[in-house]
Amino acid sequence: MANLTKNKNLRKLKVHHDYLNKKVTELTKDRKKDRSSESKTVLMTLKKTKLAIKDAIASTKAKLGLTK
Repeated sequence: MANLTKNKNLRKLKVHHDYLNKKVTELTKDRKKDRSSESKTVLMTLKKTKLAIKDAIASTKAKLGLTK
């Protein structure tokens, strides 16, 4: 049962990571036009969150034994 819960958690993390990846790509394109400090701060925050989720995905995979 715990394994199933971790699989669901892993799936949620992947979906959230994909969403953030799309937003970062979109904001990077917008950043070419809008060079304000606010847009930079938002972009940096999204990138840091995306990296934290990537680390959480790796950790969850290691706990489930899905790493090679």
